[in-house]
Amino acid sequence: MTLPDLESHVWDRLPTVQRMAGRRLANRIVRRAVSGWPVPVLEQCDEGETAVVAKYYTRTVERSVRADMQMGFLTLLIFSALVQEIVKILVRWWMETGENRSHMRLLVREARAND
Repeated sequence: MTLPDLESHVWDRLPTVQRMAGRRLANRIVRRAVSGWPVPVLEQCDEGETAVVAKYYTRTVERSVRADMQMGFLTLLIFSALVQEIVKILVRWWMETGENRSHMRLLVREARAND
């Protein structure tokens, strides 16, 4: 799996409302989320602990991407919902199989090299 493949995977699973923010922004969020993905932490988590990590990681990704952009209040609400949904999709994908976790480890290295 490549980073563009993962971006498409996430995009295909986004609800219509979040898609209104645009694919370019969604891809930017996916790339930022992947580049900082907390692999060592999530490898030690069960499902409940993963949900807690995802909650806090969503805030980290949101702050990171928002720092690069200027947004009004309404846009910020849509953006926050988009980040939350993208992190949920990535976490579900991560949890599905060991193969996905292996792919994510490689994607994290790729995304960090491109940052």
